[in-house]
Amino acid sequence: MLNKAVARRYAAAFFSLALEKGLIDSLEQELAQVVQTVEENPELQRFLDNPMVVVAEKKKLVDEVFGGRVSDLTLDFLKVVLDKRREAYLKEIYNEYVKRANEARNLVDVEVTSARELSQSDLTALEARLVKLTGKQVRITTKVDPALIGGLVVRIGDKVIDGSVTKRLELLREALLQA
Repeated sequence: MLNKAVARRYAAAFFSLALEKGLIDSLEQELAQVVQTVEENPELQRFLDNPMVVVAEKKKLVDEVFGGRVSDLTLDFLKVVLDKRREAYLKEIYNEYVKRANEARNLVDVEVTSARELSQSDLTALEARLVKLTGKQVRITTKVDPALIGGLVVRIGDKVIDGSVTKRLELLREALLQA
């Protein structure tokens, strides 16, 4: 829980700056690039996460790796994160930033898991219902899980709507056991 609180604070500060400068999309892309680069380079991740490494050395490396690849705003933000020893929270900060950016865009990410691949017409109908349900534009990502047998599991943020056959059978089983 502390991780999320820390990440929210830093994301809120960076997002406020992005909003003020009109750079929400570009700073989101830069932050994504930073997180991806760190995740794809285990040596870089170990160096940044190492509490024995002096902050000045970390800043120097960040300048070398990201200087010229990201804006000065993003570079300065990364240095503040390093100064405050919050580099371990970079991924969470990015995720929280994306949530804020999506709220500003009136967009919500929805994850749909189904037993089989959904057709384009299924996705279109589902999108229309989700737009009506959430009152926002939706960006759907799909996954296939044959274990569901049938139906859908829809995840909207922290909310889960489980309309799978597996869940219905589980509820039926519980009802029969209690009878």
